[in-house]
Amino acid sequence: MDKLEKALAKARQQRSEAQQTAAPMIATPKEPSQPAATSFTVAGFRPLQEATLEANRIVAHRTRSAEADIFRLLRTQVLQVMNKHNYRTLAITSPNYGDGKTTIAINLALSIALDLKQTVLLADLDLRKPNVHSYLGIESQPGLTEHLKDGISLADCLQRLPFERLSILPAGKHVEHSSETLGSPQMAALAEEMRTRYADRFILYDMPPVLAQDDPLAFLPHADAVLLVVLDDATRTDEIKRCLDILAPANVIGTVLNAP
Repeated sequence: MDKLEKALAKARQQRSEAQQTAAPMIATPKEPSQPAATSFTVAGFRPLQEATLEANRIVAHRTRSAEADIFRLLRTQVLQVMNKHNYRTLAITSPNYGDGKTTIAINLALSIALDLKQTVLLADLDLRKPNVHSYLGIESQPGLTEHLKDGISLADCLQRLPFERLSILPAGKHVEHSSETLGSPQMAALAEEMRTRYADRFILYDMPPVLAQDDPLAFLPHADAVLLVVLDDATRTDEIKRCLDILAPANVIGTVLNAP
């Protein structure tokens, strides 16, 4: 058994023993277990329905929750690496659709935003199959596509959630020529603007899967680091190796072992 297989086996074993970490992997919960308020509504922010969050396993905002604690642990691990190398932008991807990358991206963004020292922007760059907005129950348009193609201001595309330090940039209307859009000079300029405008802001990008299309390769030069999400008992070892080969030019800081 090689190093990668041993890491996967260790993460599975530690989850079954109710442990929460297996560096550089962390196992995520299978089901949310804590009931919470029916909605989050703050003046000037997009309201969120707890039923929608729970159905999509968005749990990082909870208190006294084992599931939220796991994402706090992931947050700490990620921020330690990011701060050590002065990274400000993190792309989150996976081998295939259905691995849970969007769930991990939203929970991680929310957990980082709850840290009083950080502000977070979560941008949906899965332009063919955008999902961040639907997982949160918010509107998708206008979004990134409308900003790049129609000239709508970025301020009109950003959505504030009822968590003070978290903003969302939806993908907007889906596009078929997504890799060309993400590799365009306009996208490069926008990525640089978002990265440098606020010194205390982390930017998380929800990317398409590595093995599904070439979008991640088109955009990854604009991301400081990459987090790879794999699905337990579904993602094959050879698929992970193929992803790591494709992502070799990028700074892969770790892998998240997600439960089905």
